[in-house]
Amino acid sequence: MSICNPIAAPVTISASSSFRRYAQRDERRRRLLTDDLYDHEDRTSGQFWPDDAAAARKSENYGDAEFLEQQLRLLDLVPRRKVVLAGLLSAGAGVIAGLEFAYSWMAQRAADGAEIVAALNIAAGGLAGWFSWLLLLAAVVAAILIYSVRRHRVDDYQGRYRVWVWAAAGCFLLATDRAAGLREAFRDLMTAATGTPLLGNGDLWWVVAYAIGFGAIGSRVLLDARSSITAVAAISGGVVAHGLAVVQHLGWRPFAGAAESVMSRVGCEMSGNLLLLFGFAVFARHVVLDAEGLLPRRDKKHRKEKEEEPEEDDHFHSDGQGRWRKIDPPHAAPKPTYQRPPQPAPSAAPLPGPASVSRKLTKGERKALKERLLKERMERERKNAS
Repeated sequence: MSICNPIAAPVTISASSSFRRYAQRDERRRRLLTDDLYDHEDRTSGQFWPDDAAAARKSENYGDAEFLEQQLRLLDLVPRRKVVLAGLLSAGAGVIAGLEFAYSWMAQRAADGAEIVAALNIAAGGLAGWFSWLLLLAAVVAAILIYSVRRHRVDDYQGRYRVWVWAAAGCFLLATDRAAGLREAFRDLMTAATGTPLLGNGDLWWVVAYAIGFGAIGSRVLLDARSSITAVAAISGGVVAHGLAVVQHLGWRPFAGAAESVMSRVGCEMSGNLLLLFGFAVFARHVVLDAEGLLPRRDKKHRKEKEEEPEEDDHFHSDGQGRWRKIDPPHAAPKPTYQRPPQPAPSAAPLPGPASVSRKLTKGERKALKERLLKERMERERKNAS
């Protein structure tokens, strides 16, 4: 008989039983033991991550340059709100009125013997020339923005969007002419080449050239911008204002005084440039909103019905002898009518035969039917034999 020493005997404790006993406490202990184990492995292996370890950056001076994604796009320069467009138009009109008033004040002082301020002299350029040049450059930018959106239109198979490149080039030519006086250089060149000034001092040379070139571009621009009535009205107003300025430049004087005539001519030029820029800005807003799907869709069904509606004038035709004949307009073919075929009339003497039943025949009925068919067969054979 052996007595086991309780101290020497190995005692095994089940970890699972202890963990099941206290669920919440043991879960916390398990997490702590796991964290201590990971910390011990990191200390023994010597793998430490320094706090100042920087990840690879795109640029040494600007890092990942995430601010570039928040920068304004070029199309963000197009005003989306009508109030902003109206404010810009009012501000431009105020600048023109201020320059006109400043020139009038300076002309009155010059009549009294005071010196002329070159910056306020709109006849020789000054601030008026700089403002017109600025408006035309802004119109160049607006035309380029319109082109960048219009060229993605899916139904423009003829490539009408290219006219906005010509519009930008024309506005840039006008801005250069305003700053450097290209029209005078062209006038002198054509007068020297042909030996005739045509009319007066030869200004008719550049007037004819401008009328042909800008007339072709302007008509195409108005045709492409016809979807925006405001843009068409503004561009047309700018063309009319420039036409009045050209007529005054050729010799027409709407006012008797020299200062008033200069103010009228230069005022028409600045107003024409402002209206041209306003029309381009309105159409740029129109095409951007159209591309973003923010414009109301046109009712295609109503437009199709309106196109298919016949006119009364098309119902009559003249044969050239003073007589008129009424001609029926084309109409759709009538819809086919579907009718059931007439049911055949029942015969007076029904054919002999078994009555149709929808149920399953019994064994006796099948036997009787078989005997009757056999009897009829024997009768037919007898008749054929005789």
